[in-house]
Amino acid sequence: MTKKEIAQTIVDICKNDASFCKDIEGGDANAFISEIKDDMPDKDFLFSVEKYLATFKVWGHLYFYKKSLRQYIGFHVRRFGGSLFITHAEKDMPFSKGDEIIAIDGVAIGEAAEKFAVFFDSDPPDRQGERWETVIANAEFVTVRAKETFDYSIRTDIQRGGKEPSCVYKLLDRDTSYIKLTNFFDEQDISSIMEYASQDNACIKNLIIDLRNNCGGNDTGFLPLLKLLLTKHDPMCSTPIFLGEDEILYTERNADERIKIYKEYLESTTSDEVRMYFIEQIEEQIRNKGKGFLPAKPDEFLFPTSGTRYPEKVVVLTDCYCASSAESFVEIASHLQKVTIVGRPTMGINDYANLSRFDFGDYVLHYPTSRSKAIDAGRGTRGRGIAPDIYVPWTPKHIFEDVDLAVAMERLKKA
Repeated sequence: MTKKEIAQTIVDICKNDASFCKDIEGGDANAFISEIKDDMPDKDFLFSVEKYLATFKVWGHLYFYKKSLRQYIGFHVRRFGGSLFITHAEKDMPFSKGDEIIAIDGVAIGEAAEKFAVFFDSDPPDRQGERWETVIANAEFVTVRAKETFDYSIRTDIQRGGKEPSCVYKLLDRDTSYIKLTNFFDEQDISSIMEYASQDNACIKNLIIDLRNNCGGNDTGFLPLLKLLLTKHDPMCSTPIFLGEDEILYTERNADERIKIYKEYLESTTSDEVRMYFIEQIEEQIRNKGKGFLPAKPDEFLFPTSGTRYPEKVVVLTDCYCASSAESFVEIASHLQKVTIVGRPTMGINDYANLSRFDFGDYVLHYPTSRSKAIDAGRGTRGRGIAPDIYVPWTPKHIFEDVDLAVAMERLKKA
């Protein structure tokens, strides 16, 4: 496809196949298509698409990229006041965490926020980090204030450093254990961590579960944790887990694309049980193809048959990078007697989920195909996330100190 044809297809998918189509109109599609030229540089094309997709405000579950051009600027930022504070920088960058970006292409951060308002006008500053990185990736240079002030020419081909482990478990003191999970994809890793955690938490009073920067995964991944969140004779034991009701948009395109995805999963699994699940999903897509929105079959998850005496108190740490399945866990945990949520609201992306993809050859669009019925009841989380019990505003102090963890420890000692 030409770039113009790709843009037209993206508009069609957003208007007819993405599950937010009944709720969100989005930006001016004609204006978007008119600015696309087949000979425009890839960088400009990608940014034009990013700006159009941003008009739907479906952060995290609606994105577009070129397969051979996965851009990374080498650092992460969060806005505070009139600056973008660098929260992480790769080791060869000419600045460090804690330094400030005060301008982009010579434009002060406040003015840049107005210039690129489509990325920023729906959220408070501390929830905008990744979107600022999108803007920076399209810039020529940024002005950095460190020991001295200088201009840095933007590169998007920086190599990422090593990944942090997906699961961490440790004892913070004799009364408190700590589990950090960066995703819920690897159920085997989580189960291994839980073996150690369960032994200790059979006699330790407090548990902290850190879900900051948890990108999600599979809801089944967090099931082993739930036993520790229930009291020994909790009335929730053996009852259905209250995940929200969804509806699925079965357009012809969605069915075709979801079937491709399920067939890939089929080829990669060796579990007969999992194979049967994906076969059923394929049959469901075939059966409902072209029927529009239909109620999703609810997952029949139950709480564990019993809870535990210890830990007596649980704190879950959250922030705006706690997303998808991690948000589902936070929503469940927030209703349980033992649990206190500390930090900042979650990302708020579960209103529209169950991603499909459309492969253009060189480019790929990912978009959601399910819609939460909580939207109709006014309980959607888009743009709001799930609020913590104890709100800890983000400040540059967080870059060097774990402020949230300190608040959690103070809470556990006082409670």
